[in-house]
Amino acid sequence: MNPLSTPQGAGAPSAAAPRQAGRAQGLALMGILAMPTLALAALVPSLPQLFQQFSSVPNFQLLVPMIITVPSLCVALFSGFMGAIADRWGRRTLLLVSLFAFALLGLAPMMFDSLLLIVASRVIVGLAEAAILTVGNALMGDYFEGEDRQRWLGYQNMFAPLIGSAILLSGGFLAGMHWRYPFLLYLSGFAVLALAWAVCWEPVKAAAASDQPPRPAAAPFPWRLSLLVCGVTVLFSLVFFVQAVQHGRIFGDMGVASPERISVLATIASLGTVVGGYLFKRYANVTVTRWMAILLGFYGVSYIGVAWAPNLSVGLPLDALGQIGGGLMLPVLVTWALQHYGFEHRGRGMGLWGGAFFLGQFLSPPMVTLIGGFGFSFLGSVAVIGVVCLIASAILTLTHKKEQ
Repeated sequence: MNPLSTPQGAGAPSAAAPRQAGRAQGLALMGILAMPTLALAALVPSLPQLFQQFSSVPNFQLLVPMIITVPSLCVALFSGFMGAIADRWGRRTLLLVSLFAFALLGLAPMMFDSLLLIVASRVIVGLAEAAILTVGNALMGDYFEGEDRQRWLGYQNMFAPLIGSAILLSGGFLAGMHWRYPFLLYLSGFAVLALAWAVCWEPVKAAAASDQPPRPAAAPFPWRLSLLVCGVTVLFSLVFFVQAVQHGRIFGDMGVASPERISVLATIASLGTVVGGYLFKRYANVTVTRWMAILLGFYGVSYIGVAWAPNLSVGLPLDALGQIGGGLMLPVLVTWALQHYGFEHRGRGMGLWGGAFFLGQFLSPPMVTLIGGFGFSFLGSVAVIGVVCLIASAILTLTHKKEQ
């Protein structure tokens, strides 16, 4: 655990014992980092009702999907900006304000009848989500180090699919009663806000203690290094979102026609994410480079396998292999990104990382379409991406052996 943090409002760091993060902070960060999942999964089941409700509004076919997609777009565009605010004015205040705005504006459609007002409220939800994701990842680096950080990142990705499934099922149940009711799930944001207010403190670098010699001015932000981090992150996220965004189409092209059955199969396959999170938590001595090679190997076998699977009985386990890679990807990339940023730049750095990762959500579908333009079917395009993953996995494996 990181012993270099002091509570907000404490006196000089030299006058108080350093405060150590533990289970309460880890659980709070898991709740904080689950909020972006809530923003997406809660409303997916209500999309048909939303189309029906606003069918008389001009351009409703464009505006209704924006209720779901606008928050993710804001994360991609504004996470770096939110990180700069966190580095300059502090993590805790930005986190608490953002959680409050996220919960309050998330509930706003309960009162709004105007589609334009609902979409506008989703912009603010997206800005808050960008701050929440950025500060949550930065605090993971501030509060925990080494194996402790790896353990909590593993827990987060073990439980993320379970939380997502619970939100999805709850959203579907509430949408069956009224199109507004899924927005009630944003009430959970107030519970996370209360927990964060109670157990999260503003991290302060120990070198700021009064008995330490004056520090030199902070180094400029490492833009070249960030370009590398963000570029690699976009490449990995392109692979991740092939399955995350188009899971239903993968099963559809495997011969599954029923939306209900697709949902059940996707939920079963998502258990692979739990396995991936557990593997990351369990094997703390594995290097990031090796993890990258392993997760790309899982994706490669999965994407090639689902394209050539003779039936669903073979295709479903192969699809789950990709989910294992997905369960590894986020903790591996977060760990790798955190290694490149010191305390002074961690907020902006992780904000840029979050923006780069979510950018893949918008670039991945056009990438699949582009590959299809060379004569490949949808699953054929997925297989091509799988081949690239295996090649990249082999290159990383050879690189890792040379480093040793």
